Order: sequence, then C-alpha cells, then structure tokens
Amino acid sequence: MITSKDNSAVKALKKRIAQPRRADERMVIEGVHAAQMYMAHVGKPLVCWVAESACALLEVQTLIAQMPCNVVYVSDAVFRDMSGLAQGVSLLLEVARPNGAQLPAEMDNIVLLDGLQDAGNMGSILRSAAAAGVRDVVLNAACVNPFSPKVLRASVGAHFALNIIEVPDLHATVAQAQQQRVAVVVTSSHATHSIYAQNLRQPVAWLMGSEGAGVAPDLMALANACVMIPMAAGESLNVAAAAAVCLFEMQRQQSDF
Repeated sequence: MITSKDNSAVKALKKRIAQPRRADERMVIEGVHAAQMYMAHVGKPLVCWVAESACALLEVQTLIAQMPCNVVYVSDAVFRDMSGLAQGVSLLLEVARPNGAQLPAEMDNIVLLDGLQDAGNMGSILRSAAAAGVRDVVLNAACVNPFSPKVLRASVGAHFALNIIEVPDLHATVAQAQQQRVAVVVTSSHATHSIYAQNLRQPVAWLMGSEGAGVAPDLMALANACVMIPMAAGESLNVAAAAAVCLFEMQRQQSDF
C-alpha cells in the first residue's frame, strides 16, 4: 500500500494525467467501466492502480481477479491527489498509447476533425461516431490530444471501437476520400442547403471544425457539399451536438429500417 504522494511512481503517473503529451508511450484510463471496456476490446493493460476504499467493492474485486498485470494499491488520499476523477470508483489503468493507426484501403463513412480543441467535445464526437457505426476518425495536428485523460473520460469507452488516425493536416485525407467517391460534407451556419435534403446514402466524410473558427477556409473550399441544420431558434449548435445530428441523419438514410 503506497501512502506517500512523493513516491516516484505516483509522481510520474500524476504528471501523465495532468500533462499528457502525444509523445507519451502510455495513457491513463480511469474508472471501472472504461477499464472493463479496454480489457474486453483491446487486451492487457500495463499497470492497474486501485484506491484502498475501492477494494471493498464487488465490481472492483471481480475486475482485479481478472487483471493480467501488476496491481498497485494506494491510500485514498494519494489516489485523490493524482487522479482526475472528481467522483466514481477509484481505479485506473496505465495502458500503451495507440500509435501509427492507418486509414483502410477502402474508405467508408468517416469523421475528419480540423483543429478541435475542447476535450469534452472531442470525447462526445468520438462517442457519437462509435454509436453511429463509424469506424474511422481522422484528426489533424491542431486538435486536442485524443488520448488525454479528459477525452478518454468524455468518450466513455468509445475509443476502443474506433480507429483514430492522427495526421499533420487533412488535405491528403480529403483528396483520398474524393478519389474513392466518398462525399466530403461540411456543416456551416451560413449554408442554405438543409442536411435533411442532402443525399447521404453513399459513404460520407464529415468535416468538422474547431469550436471558434470552424473548418479552415481552404478545407471548406474542397468539400463536395456544405449543409446547415435547421433550428427553431439560436445561431448554431456546438460542434459535438452538430456532429451527433449529422451522424445519425446519415445512419437513418443509410439504414434499411
């Protein structure tokens, strides 16, 4: 049982949670549900950390009994100091950070993110993409780290159903989509064409931009279609809400029911 906040392994983990970097070889998954999702869909974590009080919970006992890695026990005070969880079960995993993901040779429905900076919005979009059956999500270098603890928490396990590809910029991906007859569609509050009038029955590459600036003008100029989401009031939806509307309208048009 580690009881000191000055323990070197505790300090290293705390820094990884507070200041995640794309260069990190490890990432942190927090909470029992996320840990269960990781082990079911990905495999073996590197280290499991558990707070003392969590050991009394049946779901934690069950998970630890299945844990194929070292389990480190810490006092509640130490766990609260290093974890980003404000509430919930005090358990986290250190796992290998995915790197080098590639687009499939044949592109299908896909989400392209340009400069998305809010971790909550990023996680929400990943969650909506997975729920709508989209497998591939491409992010340019201006986006928030998709494997930071905040994004991982917001996605609620969606990462493990997705192929997340990080690229310097999106121009080559847009070109590849269009070469394969995948329609590149962007949303804009200034567009006049309704999403509900857009034919989404063929594969679609949804191009979504940052919270403030939106999609970069040079990328928007490459899109095959620019659509708006009709609203009764208000100027626009935030990018996460807009993405959910777009993805599920696409799913509706492409489904057989």
